[in-house]
Amino acid sequence: MTKIALITGANKGIGFETARQLAQSGGVHVLLASRDRAKGVDAALKLQGEGLDVEALTLDVTDASSISDAAKEVGRKFGHLDILINNAGVAIQDGSKTVSEQP
Repeated sequence: MTKIALITGANKGIGFETARQLAQSGGVHVLLASRDRAKGVDAALKLQGEGLDVEALTLDVTDASSISDAAKEVGRKFGHLDILINNAGVAIQDGSKTVSEQP
């Protein structure tokens, strides 16, 4: 049975390479989640061109409705999620606070 994996922030960098390697391992359909749909599709097409079982998913981890929409899409299309890799990062900086005081 094919496992379903979702990687946030997967259109570039560490998330993209993680998606590549996970898809190369076989038996895993990888959802490349990104805020920007076009960038996600471009990344997925690149990996699909390598023969990998991946697809793009729009997901902004800072937006509750985007998270809900992505969860519903995964549920509708696959009925389950086996692997979640929370790779996306956000930097919220308040210059008046130290790093440990950031929200």
